Amino acid sequence: MFNDALRKIGLTDGEIKIYLSLLDTGSSSTGKIIKKSGISGSKTYEVLDRLIKKGLASFVVKNGVKYFEASPPNKILDYLMEKEQEIQEEKITVQKIIPKLLLKQNSSKQSEVKVFTGFDGLKTANEDIINTLKKGEEWLSMGLSEQPASWENYFNKRQIERAKKGIKHRHLLNEKYKSLYAKRKKLPFTEFKFLPHNFEMPTSTEIYKNKVLIFILIEADPVAIMIESKAVADSFRKYFEHIWETVKIN
Repeated sequence: MFNDALRKIGLTDGEIKIYLSLLDTGSSSTGKIIKKSGISGSKTYEVLDRLIKKGLASFVVKNGVKYFEASPPNKILDYLMEKEQEIQEEKITVQKIIPKLLLKQNSSKQSEVKVFTGFDGLKTANEDIINTLKKGEEWLSMGLSEQPASWENYFNKRQIERAKKGIKHRHLLNEKYKSLYAKRKKLPFTEFKFLPHNFEMPTSTEIYKNKVLIFILIEADPVAIMIESKAVADSFRKYFEHIWETVKIN
């Protein structure tokens, strides 16, 4: 219990062992600390030094020998408050340089193709759509027949955020996937038309701004491929519009 809690606030395993040893033994020489904690002599001095800098240990010298002791446990709260203050200061510093970093990024040549792997990669790619588009702009989707329930729950929640932001969404969805349609059909700025059963596929193609994003929704190995090219996006957009005009609305 102690170890997990102390680890969560940023103490290393060595710091935890020595801090707890000091609480048990009281004022101790390094020899006693090494025996109690099981940490080697060279590491013990290093860890003690870190604990002292964090305000969690102190020492006195008696007859030329250093004796170390743990600071009272309520000092842990002081340590956390100091960390919180440091984080706030770092946050302010980073906020100041973000505009310059964005300018640097925008001025450099960006990759035309990016690949995202795993479900976390799919989420990152999906967030790019919502973050890129503004109110009144349009997101086109085509394909998709089915996906794992946990994935569907996540993407449905992000569709709610998309609608709240006022982004328009038109989706060419496979007829087999009526469950998704039922959950999203009442969202504002949302339209569906249906592709026939034999047009089933484990992929979904997203078109927005000058980007095309292809989700390969295979549970064991999901991948998202992002192509950033106005020419490619325009060609996919024309393809989408052609199909949209030829298939039925629900």
